[in-house]
Amino acid sequence: MLLKNKNIVKLVLLLASSLTVMSGATIAPSLPKMSEVFANTPHADFLSKLVLTLPALMIALVSPLVGIMIDKFGRLQLLFISLIIYALGGTTGLYFSDLYSILAGRALLGVAVAGVMTSATTLIADYLEGEERNRFMGIQGAFMAFGGMVFVGSGGALADLNWRFPFALYFFSLVVLPLAYTYLVEPVKTTDKNIGQINSGPAVYPKFLIGFIYIITFLSMLLFYMIPVQLPFLLKSLNIEKSSLVGLAIVVSTMMGAVTSASYQQLKKRLSYMQIYAIAFGLLGIGFSLVSLAQGYVIILVGMVFSGLGMGLLMPNPSLWLMSLAPAKIRGRLIGGLTMAVFIGQFFAPVISEPIALRWSLSTAFGAGGLLMLTLAVGFVLSNRNLMSRDKKWKQQLKKDGVVS
Repeated sequence: MLLKNKNIVKLVLLLASSLTVMSGATIAPSLPKMSEVFANTPHADFLSKLVLTLPALMIALVSPLVGIMIDKFGRLQLLFISLIIYALGGTTGLYFSDLYSILAGRALLGVAVAGVMTSATTLIADYLEGEERNRFMGIQGAFMAFGGMVFVGSGGALADLNWRFPFALYFFSLVVLPLAYTYLVEPVKTTDKNIGQINSGPAVYPKFLIGFIYIITFLSMLLFYMIPVQLPFLLKSLNIEKSSLVGLAIVVSTMMGAVTSASYQQLKKRLSYMQIYAIAFGLLGIGFSLVSLAQGYVIILVGMVFSGLGMGLLMPNPSLWLMSLAPAKIRGRLIGGLTMAVFIGQFFAPVISEPIALRWSLSTAFGAGGLLMLTLAVGFVLSNRNLMSRDKKWKQQLKKDGVVS
């Protein structure tokens, strides 16, 4: 697709993508203080963690519908509306004085993020292809990680002043809105007749591979999101309560993620999607294992280095693999499913980890997560040949039918 001001278009898409990162982790440093402020509210600790993860549940519920809507009605209108709702829902912590009202605002934020993330990711697939798409997705991962550093670092500093102040950062969507309105263009709808002829119906796609991507994405986010959800409380148990230090630990992770995301294109030239998964989960497993053994702040930071390096590879890998498999006419729907997998994993992070933490400890929860990820890394190595063979056969079929992925 030919675009005017292509570099500016890419920048706008990067800015929109950064909103998905800041939707949760920005307020992570505020969680311990928030639980203290609302201590008289029943289950305040758990509800404070839901302030972080409730948007993820709403995103998971809404994303499939969003994907269908953007395939039917187009990408941009939904994106514009979502950017406005993002600011309205995200800033409620600034002015609402009870925990349940803040949770309602976070639910609204989740609806907005579903629209922003699914629209932006689908636009990337619409605008770019081939090596340019691979390169851009690596840049996107690095940019999102860098944005995470800025937003989480700012959130930590602001939380030291007042737990409410990090919520003001959600006004950033209103900076993105005029840029998106000015520079993004609605893609021309595809009418490729071959897409519906690969087998027998109009929505043919490799169900096993797509399902595999969804499941692994869910698991990766379920495990990784323990960092913003539980790390502040683990640090508190180690008598490290300063919000800026909590923010710094998360910033270290996102900074390392930027390094590997920026290197993704070069790695992808040499490695398969499954091999990249194996490396990513191996690094994450090492990081979580170190966190589980830590008795001080330095080892926590080392664990964040390994975890960030792994997550930096997981950010572009599932999106690119899915884009290469998804027929254009149902691309929004399948990307909506991926968005659902990402955020339902985030939502269940405290739901799964909290009982382990209460029964044993937060260190045990991180240790169990690390062991699971190391086991999965070995599984990816062993199943690489089989899964990549399926991938190759599907793409040969696409090429045979004249459909360019």
